[in-house]
Amino acid sequence: MKVSFTIKAKPFSINKAYYKNRQLTQEAREWREDFLLQLQQTTVRQQLRDLRNLFHEEKHVLSVQYVFYYPHDVLYTKKGAISKRSMDLTNIEKLVQDNLFESRYNGREINGITIENFDIDDKFIVSLLSRKVAHAREYHAIHITVELLPLKS
Repeated sequence: MKVSFTIKAKPFSINKAYYKNRQLTQEAREWREDFLLQLQQTTVRQQLRDLRNLFHEEKHVLSVQYVFYYPHDVLYTKKGAISKRSMDLTNIEKLVQDNLFESRYNGREINGITIENFDIDDKFIVSLLSRKVAHAREYHAIHITVELLPLKS
């Protein structure tokens, strides 16, 4: 089974997410809430449920893909090089993955909406592919694909 959906959100670097004492910044909390609320769209929520209901930790693993879409002028400099504003790829994966898989967000209430995510330990992710892509639009987006695979002994 494979699920796929897009979240309209600017990538958020783990480097900008925390204070020195490991508390999330206000900006990071707002980003997380917006991301989690977008997961509650009817079609996305149903995909989360379908995959979660099929998943069995003794039978399955996960393959995950993230495509981070950037406006062209954010990903590239005027000279055509990769911009510093595009952030390190591994630093922008972490918060997305936490939002999608951590059980502590499942059942949390935001603006009167009970949040659902995959609620599967991310240790079951055996394949992770991430990439940054420029597009002509003026907004950022994150396309997410999660595939349920059989566990091979």
